Amino acid sequence: MRYVGASVSGVLRAPVESVWDLVADPTRHPEIAGSGEVRAVTVPGGRMGPGVVFESQQRMRGLSYVTANRVVIWEPPYRIAWRVGFTFAPGVAQIWMFSLAPDASGTRIENGVALPYALPNVFPFDLLHREIARREVSVIRPTFTRLASVLGTSPPAELVEQLEAPAALTALLPSPWLQGGLWVGLGAVVAGLLLRLRRALPR
Repeated sequence: MRYVGASVSGVLRAPVESVWDLVADPTRHPEIAGSGEVRAVTVPGGRMGPGVVFESQQRMRGLSYVTANRVVIWEPPYRIAWRVGFTFAPGVAQIWMFSLAPDASGTRIENGVALPYALPNVFPFDLLHREIARREVSVIRPTFTRLASVLGTSPPAELVEQLEAPAALTALLPSPWLQGGLWVGLGAVVAGLLLRLRRALPR
């Protein structure tokens, strides 16, 4: 059993401090988010830090909604992570992270995500794991082009993809066995309810 997620890393020709000022300011995320779904962000009091909850106006496939995101890692100027949630339940869903490290050419950036569910390491679940991870990678990759554009530098010549959730993020989640069991249990309950409903309907 393992959590689903992915990460992409690459080197930008920019100092760590400049990259940090951009990625650690959620109000700038509409400029850099590769998904294109982030439209506007509000940070209460305008100050970031551990435990801060910021709201993000999102739009996906024509649907507009608001997320409430809790900062779960805050290590300036090297690492920030926030857990997505809802206005009525902040920070209960996936966790996103930017991790920065000085490099001879500038700054090595890792952008990763851990989704809040786990899948078994066996066929066919492993194929589903990889497919979901590839979709996350396709969302993350454009972020590097956008970062480079805002920072006034060229995009990374090479990006490294990992089809696994970053360990720093899965460490913040319950045991994948517990989480996987919860999802299986929920699926069983839903299946049971649907079966009972089907039997109750007139034939």
